Amino acid sequence: MNSGKEEHNVTELQAVKDIPQIVDSKVTMLIAAGAAMAANCEPCLNRVVPDLIEAGVAEEDIRKAVEIGQFVKDKPAAIMKEAADALTGSSLSEPRDSEGCPAEALKQQAAAAQISA
Repeated sequence: MNSGKEEHNVTELQAVKDIPQIVDSKVTMLIAAGAAMAANCEPCLNRVVPDLIEAGVAEEDIRKAVEIGQFVKDKPAAIMKEAADALTGSSLSEPRDSEGCPAEALKQQAAAAQISA
């Protein structure tokens, strides 16, 4: 006995295909610029920004797209820092000067210890 589920899925797919395209290529490229920022994909950003400029997209719109992408990336990171601070007593959410990569600092300490030994 057919539950009608297969027919329902086919109908939904056809409805999606019948929706007129409202997102043009410029908007698609702006979305790609924001996504590149959010994903830390420098090659993607290097490719899409010149395409946006060539397509005549305003620099202000390009800036807005990458700012939104950066916000999308930064907000969850800020929330996680606050959660880690609450759970562990760390101070990750407080602004501070970067001390560089902790792994690199450990390598330098180990090298210094070998030299002095």
